[in-house]
Amino acid sequence: MASQKFNYFSFLFLAIIASVLSYGIAGIEFDNDTSRFCKTAQDKDLCKTMISGVTNWHDAIGEAIKVTLSLAEELKSQNDLIIPALVNLQPGKRDSIQKTCKESFETVFDMLKEAQNALAAGDNGTLQTKLSAALEAECVDALSNAGATFPLANKAKELDTKVSICLAIMAQKDTFVHRELRNR
Repeated sequence: MASQKFNYFSFLFLAIIASVLSYGIAGIEFDNDTSRFCKTAQDKDLCKTMISGVTNWHDAIGEAIKVTLSLAEELKSQNDLIIPALVNLQPGKRDSIQKTCKESFETVFDMLKEAQNALAAGDNGTLQTKLSAALEAECVDALSNAGATFPLANKAKELDTKVSICLAIMAQKDTFVHRELRNR
């Protein structure tokens, strides 16, 4: 009789241990899932692509900024392509749009660089401010108002979307930082 109770309690104990271990393994798999950083992003697929392979919030926001900064740098170097694409507009209007886009791309680039520095320094307040300042839609608006649908206009929209994704990841900071501290 005593050995039967022992077997019952042994089985119960093993079942509890198996449940705890399987929950722990599931938790580890979830922690490596980049989609958890993209819950509030408007374009979740693009967000997942931008931060592929990251395992913590710091790396997620860092990678998102790096990818967005790369596009901002590319757009900055392609600003001269705006005028030929707007040949149907008056020269003054074309020049105005080009100037607006040049300033916009430079502002986004500068703000993203400063956000990267703030992340490295652990200054989340400045990081949030710089990411917000990088959300610069003046070029997108100017191109849209001019009816521009050429590839550079699409890249300018993509830049705006990527900055929004950086902000979405930033907005989730407290959730992930607290979870990461708890798991240490």
